[in-house]
Amino acid sequence: MRDGVYFSERAVAAGINVWNDMATNLKKEWDAAASEIEGHVAAAPWGRGAEGIRFQEALMRSGGPLQMIRSGQRVIDQIVKAGPTLRDTIGNSVATNQAEAARIKKLLTEI
Repeated sequence: MRDGVYFSERAVAAGINVWNDMATNLKKEWDAAASEIEGHVAAAPWGRGAEGIRFQEALMRSGGPLQMIRSGQRVIDQIVKAGPTLRDTIGNSVATNQAEAARIKKLLTEI
């Protein structure tokens, strides 16, 4: 039985690789959907008549779909960054643990 925390480097690497693949696919899908929405908004199919102008004002109130795209992009960016950030964090934890183990081993041999 181990005391403390143990990282299976192979399991962590595999999990992060799966996360990175998911994040890459999610970003591609998000970018495609966002482009499609932006295209529909830019086309303004509701027209320039009074009803169309009222529709556009209602649609774009509080930023409308473009605000949703900007907010969603921030979430997607966080998801994409999470894999590399976690990989670095675990790598630093493992390196620190190994350095500390070596330091303690040295201290114990000096006693």
